[in-house]
Amino acid sequence: MKVNRYKKFEYTPRYYDERKERIQMMQESYNKLGQQTPTEQQAYLRDRMRNAWQQNKSYSKQTRSANIRLIVILFALLFAVYYIFGSVDSFTAEVIDLETYVEPQTRN
Repeated sequence: MKVNRYKKFEYTPRYYDERKERIQMMQESYNKLGQQTPTEQQAYLRDRMRNAWQQNKSYSKQTRSANIRLIVILFALLFAVYYIFGSVDSFTAEVIDLETYVEPQTRN
């Protein structure tokens, strides 16, 4: 018979420095940029600028859509409050009419 044994797991934690890795990535990108020809550098910079504009556009679209959504919600709430207060006034008027209708009958 074969006896099942538990599996051993050896884990040695490593130190991770996010700042150091970001700096290394920036250095590598600038080294690659320095080795490129001027036309390749212009194309790379053009792409980076285009990406930055696209990010700015998407942010402005998100902001605009959030503002429109907020305005629609506010109008819906205002309409609901107006409808509720309008029905409260008509309900109060009906109650007052009922009270005047009931009072003469109770006096007899």
